[in-house]
Amino acid sequence: MRGQSTMGTAHQGLESASSVPTGGQVIRSIQRLRQFGVFDDFRKTAALSDFGTKNIIYGWNYSGKTTLSRLFSALGQGKPYAECPTATFEVQTSTGQSVTEATLSTSNLKVEVFNSDFVTTNLSWDGEDFQSILLLGDESIEAEKAIEHWSKRLTECRSRWANTRAKISDIDGRVNGAKTTTAKAIKTTLQIVEAFNATHLASEITRLPAEPQQAVLSDEAYAADMRLAMTSEQEQLPAVPSISAPMLSLLSLLQDATPLLEYLPAISTTLDHLRAHADTARWVEQGLSLHADVAACEFCGGPLTEERLTQLRGHFSKDLTQHKASLNALLNRVKTAQLITEWLTPTAFSPQFQAEATTLNTRLKQLCEAYNDDLDRLMTAIQAKVDDPFVDQLAPVVFPDMSLVLESTFTQAKDIIHRNNKNIGNFGQEKKSAIGRLKAHFAAKFALDTTRAKENKNRDRALRYQGRLKPLGERIGQRIKDLQAKIDRAQKGRERLNDRISGLLGTGIIQIEVVRLNDTDRFTLRRQGQPARNLSDGERTAIAFAFFLTKLEEHKSMDDVIVYIDDPISSLDSNHVFQIYSVIEKTFFKKVAQPNGKEKWVTSCQQLFLSTHNFEFLEMLKKLPVGGKADERYFFVKRTSPTSSTLTDLPDSLRRYTSEYHYLFSVIQEFVQNPNKDDLGQLLALPNALRRFVELYTYMRLPWPGSSVEKRLAALVGPEKSLRVTKLLHHFSHLETVERLATHSNVIADIEAVANEVIALLQEDPAHFAALMQTDPSLAS
Repeated sequence: MRGQSTMGTAHQGLESASSVPTGGQVIRSIQRLRQFGVFDDFRKTAALSDFGTKNIIYGWNYSGKTTLSRLFSALGQGKPYAECPTATFEVQTSTGQSVTEATLSTSNLKVEVFNSDFVTTNLSWDGEDFQSILLLGDESIEAEKAIEHWSKRLTECRSRWANTRAKISDIDGRVNGAKTTTAKAIKTTLQIVEAFNATHLASEITRLPAEPQQAVLSDEAYAADMRLAMTSEQEQLPAVPSISAPMLSLLSLLQDATPLLEYLPAISTTLDHLRAHADTARWVEQGLSLHADVAACEFCGGPLTEERLTQLRGHFSKDLTQHKASLNALLNRVKTAQLITEWLTPTAFSPQFQAEATTLNTRLKQLCEAYNDDLDRLMTAIQAKVDDPFVDQLAPVVFPDMSLVLESTFTQAKDIIHRNNKNIGNFGQEKKSAIGRLKAHFAAKFALDTTRAKENKNRDRALRYQGRLKPLGERIGQRIKDLQAKIDRAQKGRERLNDRISGLLGTGIIQIEVVRLNDTDRFTLRRQGQPARNLSDGERTAIAFAFFLTKLEEHKSMDDVIVYIDDPISSLDSNHVFQIYSVIEKTFFKKVAQPNGKEKWVTSCQQLFLSTHNFEFLEMLKKLPVGGKADERYFFVKRTSPTSSTLTDLPDSLRRYTSEYHYLFSVIQEFVQNPNKDDLGQLLALPNALRRFVELYTYMRLPWPGSSVEKRLAALVGPEKSLRVTKLLHHFSHLETVERLATHSNVIADIEAVANEVIALLQEDPAHFAALMQTDPSLAS
């Protein structure tokens, strides 16, 4: 049975949930994608990041965002996209598996996609009904289980249990089938060369401890063993060089420093001026050696008597000189006692030790920096004493056990290097042990999830009920009616969907009603009691998205579900855009407690993809909470030719700008500054950028209510230039006309002229233009 979900009936959802577990798979990358709409020949480059937990995809209209979502839909449905029958692709998962067009039907990925195809398939906009939503996971679950339980027994009673042995055989077949499927998944996941089938899985199960949960690996242990199991002999790392713990002399340096800092050197005669002015005293002390055999001051040329020299030499006594020499010698010892802060290279360790090595390296760095800080404070005190030897200085107070903590941490670092190198030296056995633990892990998961005990109980009950068929059947039938009277699943779905629609569009504007057709509950859209026709694009978008979110609740758990949401804000105003953002944040993000007592933001689903063409919405999506930078990725879908698109990391300019106005200006200015006006990538992006920028700029300059961009531009540059600009922008502002760029050389020339005219218009306001240029330093280069 497939692990993916197409959000069908509750029975299908439960059946999928009890099938072979996906092992927490996520989609890591699209390695290649050919003949799939505008993705004519896409291949992943080394520069393209892998997907994270939260993935934001930005691109203008018709760049290929929806096409990309259709690939994810195909992964979830387990069948090719119908309109691209010759497409080929390779998708890499976190378990190392590759899903291709050839293995698509056996993929265990659970993927739910919201895009225009979802809307077309699931909702009718002409007043017709659409499939009702089935909810699980609330107070109705127990009642629904009871209905399923008693319905099976009613069927068994009515058939008089005539085929009890066949039913038992069917139960055994399902269990064995699940074992076969699980064994195949284990063999594929672990890339086992030798045979591993249902019989081998059964042997693994018999070797499990009395409590199978003891064999289930933690997420961290699972990841480490998987990395080791997937590592070939050619890929194993060399031994990590050993380290030697440094000599820690801080405390002895402090002991030596304390008497020197407190000591006040003796002097034969004291010159008050020099004692009060330490800088002058240093200058005079250095200059005495230059005036040993001269009668005039080298600085001012005035007479320098022997009496004056005697006074100055008397101020700098032998004791003072020796004291300063001792201080300077100690200062050099303190400087040489400084520690380096980088001791370990985590990536040089075997996969199972990298996390521990990272933690130890961070700890060592923090401790060495703290130790060096103590040394710096000691050096500051010694230098102050050198500068002013007649002032008593206090030695700094340091953490007394710092050296002990450092020594302990260095011991731990040496230990992990020893364990790592021992592991490398015994690579074959360690890899075999890791595979053994993983087999036991998967076997335990199967044993814990199996329904064999329940099936055997059903088998025994069938035999006991043979003598009481009629009264038992009557009682069961009445019990089912009572339960059905308590739960109306379609009504509950209607209430939940109406709540979501009201949250997006306002209370009572659009409502869902349930109708009964052919013994099936169906939904209809109503506006003030009448079929809801002529819905605006914004209303359709909001209803479709509410429907999608409500259908997600059919899953018993979202922990293994990948969600892809393509442009959920089409034709919505800014207020509703923010509401969509709020719903996404509330639905797909949550805080979970960490072992350290703190809370961390995580996604409510296994993996989340969000794509949009709207810059304002992009800026909102950047603010969605997630555990850390390592968990989020940003991508850019763009046309590379009139018939081809590609996927790249989001450019720094799009990450940097928080204003659409600034970003659009950078696109136009880069084109103007680019000597190559035939750069197709820039040409494809420019019409959209010019059109939107002119709209924003003219409205900023002339905020006339209800005015058109043509009217505002004509007022700024005159009717003739305005007509030239707006005619071109309206003609080429959407990418469905990009094919014309390749055949209209005169229009390409017009694009350059229009871009120059827009920049010239901005330059008429020097202060404004200069401020725009300053938003991106690269534009001024």
